[in-house]
Amino acid sequence: MSSNTAKNESLPTSVWMLFIGIIAALMGMGLIGPVLPTLSTQLAASPSEVTLLYSSYNLVMAIGALITGAISTRLGLKRALLAGIVIIGVFAAIAGFATNIWTIIGLRGLWAIGSSLFFATGLAAMVTLAGVAKARSIVLFEAAVGIGVAAGPLIGGVLGQFSWRYPFIGIGVMMAVVFVLLLIKLPNVKEDLGAKSSTSLRDPFRAMKHRSIAALGTANCLYNFGFFTLLAYSPLALGLSPFSIGVIFLGWGVLLGFSSYFMAPKLKKQFGTIKSLYLMLSLFIVLLLVMGIWTSDILIMSACIIISGLLFGNSNSLFTNAVMDASPVEASTTSAAFSFLRMIGGAIAPFMAGILAEIYSPHVPFLVGSCFVICAIIFIVLNRHHILPVKSKIVEEKPKAAVLKVKDFMIPDVISIEPDATIKELLKLLTTHHIGGVPVVDYQNKLIGMVSDGDIIRYLAPKEESVHDFIYDIFMEEGETEKEVLKEKINTTVDKLMHKKQIYTLKKEDTLEKAIQLLSKHHFKKLPVLDLDGKVTGIISRGDISNNLMKILSQK
Repeated sequence: MSSNTAKNESLPTSVWMLFIGIIAALMGMGLIGPVLPTLSTQLAASPSEVTLLYSSYNLVMAIGALITGAISTRLGLKRALLAGIVIIGVFAAIAGFATNIWTIIGLRGLWAIGSSLFFATGLAAMVTLAGVAKARSIVLFEAAVGIGVAAGPLIGGVLGQFSWRYPFIGIGVMMAVVFVLLLIKLPNVKEDLGAKSSTSLRDPFRAMKHRSIAALGTANCLYNFGFFTLLAYSPLALGLSPFSIGVIFLGWGVLLGFSSYFMAPKLKKQFGTIKSLYLMLSLFIVLLLVMGIWTSDILIMSACIIISGLLFGNSNSLFTNAVMDASPVEASTTSAAFSFLRMIGGAIAPFMAGILAEIYSPHVPFLVGSCFVICAIIFIVLNRHHILPVKSKIVEEKPKAAVLKVKDFMIPDVISIEPDATIKELLKLLTTHHIGGVPVVDYQNKLIGMVSDGDIIRYLAPKEESVHDFIYDIFMEEGETEKEVLKEKINTTVDKLMHKKQIYTLKKEDTLEKAIQLLSKHHFKKLPVLDLDGKVTGIISRGDISNNLMKILSQK
């Protein structure tokens, strides 16, 4: 039993391919950190101006997150990911040829449009591709974010030694490589929206009405004041070379990725999400206070930055897991709403840190950041009763094995037909097997449509309200007989009458309740069951459900 569970929860290759793409795409978030002092010197920019490179990026990411759900469900997850990569690559490369700080600030904002699309869609795609291994995919996503954010400063530090322009141009080149990789290797995936055919632009706002999403998003927003104060302002406070700053943040990112993937799940299992968050946020407050007091000590500052990776990795993973587990809506909409709330703090904090340093001293940004993290803890405490269902849901995950699922009722030996088969061949298939409809598949057994005996009747007699002779008078030319017209139409290929749109499907791990809802609400007789690659692996009908339910009830 344990070996089967491990097999079911293993991550497919496509998830790991996306993992690599996410790392590359998110390098841009921390890419500019090591070159901030150089930009400030060479472009005669103040601390508050260079930190706007983070603020403009995060502000656009927050706003852009609101439309990612609608875009991804209309374009499909793969196209949305590829579009995000193109936007990142183009504007990053152009920024490498800019001549003043304000042009780069504007280009970073445009660059962030692609990042917001890729960031939110990437999480939805990874969860969708992972299937039953949802929890592992979320943890892996956060690890990819950590590695990407860490590798960005390293690349920025290495290339920034030669020119501040090279890191920007390097990201453009890297995005071109990632685009080709995902274009070839990533399968076309569509998020399972149940009975919904698309996501509305209003859905993220509706999602924020759910108290659990609003509470966790707001708490993360407050926490991000501290996070981005450290990320955006500490390079200026250190005053080191681009390479030295890159090495420091490499250590930070390694610990962030390690803690996201290995430590966060153990903390969650041992202490629960909320208690673990309390611990991580409390330690982060102490760390920011230390940085605020000993800001001029490079060794203490460097150590604190690296150690903060452990706290950030755990906190980010715990926040994301909590909101994804608690959300009653699909992954892309949840991610859009949560990303919007969390990135508001990331938009304000960098610019605020630069202003505080200019007006007061380099110590103040870190001290103020710690106050915001204290507010995050207070907000979680005040809303703990609304977040409790998250904890309860985690506890209740194990007994779900007893829930009746589609795989318990479906017929695995599927009778299907290819789109270039004729109606005559289809009729023979239906008659031989005494069935009323079949899925239409391509040569790889991937679903492309559905066809039934009702579709055949409607095609042969498109005007059902007309009398028999009148129908065929319409189609017959002079001298043709009714039999000749029927013979001609019956040799039409299946793809001419099959349903291609509004096709509802199921997965083996979907609940029986979901199957019953779809069959009853849309008056379907049967539904195809697909695997993660869109291949037909089974079929379930009303009869299958009723017959198996009777057997189960009779056994009891």
